[in-house]
Amino acid sequence: MKKQPVDIVFLLAVIGLISIGIIMIFSTSPTIGLMSYKDGYYFIKRHMIFTILGIIAMAVAIKLPTKFYKKWALHGYILSVILMAMTMIPGLGVSIAGARRWLNLGIQFQPTEILKFWIIVYAGVFFSNKKLSQLKKFKSGFLPAMLILAIPVFFLAQQPDLGNTVLIGGIFILLMYINMIPHKQIITLVGGGIGMATLSILANPYQLKRVKTFLSPWDDPLGISYHIIQSFIAIGSGGIFGQGLGESKLKYAYLPLHYADFIFSIVCEEGGLIFASLTIFLFWLMFKRGMEIAKRQTDMYLQTLAAGLTLTLVLQGVINIGCVIGLLPVTGIPLTFISFGGTAFVVSMFYAGVILNISQNTSYLHTKPEAEAPIAHPLHRGLHG
Repeated sequence: MKKQPVDIVFLLAVIGLISIGIIMIFSTSPTIGLMSYKDGYYFIKRHMIFTILGIIAMAVAIKLPTKFYKKWALHGYILSVILMAMTMIPGLGVSIAGARRWLNLGIQFQPTEILKFWIIVYAGVFFSNKKLSQLKKFKSGFLPAMLILAIPVFFLAQQPDLGNTVLIGGIFILLMYINMIPHKQIITLVGGGIGMATLSILANPYQLKRVKTFLSPWDDPLGISYHIIQSFIAIGSGGIFGQGLGESKLKYAYLPLHYADFIFSIVCEEGGLIFASLTIFLFWLMFKRGMEIAKRQTDMYLQTLAAGLTLTLVLQGVINIGCVIGLLPVTGIPLTFISFGGTAFVVSMFYAGVILNISQNTSYLHTKPEAEAPIAHPLHRGLHG
């Protein structure tokens, strides 16, 4: 089948966000680079290496047939769960800031990033192999879908990594909704998830501190609330037009992780409301086009894959921005395509490549008779916006 060109609007949104990231890291990281590594270009040089690796990953994803992931869906899912379990093994799992999220197998990486991809792929295979009547039944629809989610979430909870637990759980629940799992069952799952999140917060002191900081950030401005208070100062000082690129004051050791998790604070400080709005617009555009790409696929597997990966890229950004501006507790999730590069950055570019690959598919839903159309679901009622 002849393929059409990749979706140029989605690609431009991705390029726009990556460009903002490069500009902001170049602008904000020299101070910390000199202080920590005696090299003002330390972070931007490493980020450019990750950018090149990400471009290669995106190019591979655009060319690699999506049926490859479908063939290896179960194997990839099982492997990702095993890697998650290995973070619990002393000597292999690396604990940072009270959470054992990293795995050291000669190279250090976060298996969560691998899990995000394969759980979406496996969900796509699962939902595409089920008839609507099966999906609406508890034993053949909800129960096995819940088990696909529950097994890796168990290991996420053990790390503990509440941010990615909420992210992966939220994406999977949205995919269940899109694929017509009954609403009552989904609501039950959401209620159970809220209960588990509450228990996790109460059982882990550092998570409880983050929630307390979120609820009362001004109670301890020089202690546990220092980080978020500095973020507020950076955002507020930007005004409408910003202080100008390179003119941030908070990057001088006042705002920790200003080149990574809290880079949006500096976007607001240096670029003001205008630059911040542009960033949010590009995320909205990426979401809109990504869900449109998902909507027009006839294959339920491709629909679920495109929708799941789009939601992953966008919700990571939404959660990060929500934390930075004080609407959500701090989670440690990076700002997609903008935060200083690493495993998450390269993997995100790979996700974008897969979505662009799917966008080349010329077999659209609206070209087929209604009788031949796949199971109708909320994507076709305008969930994409």
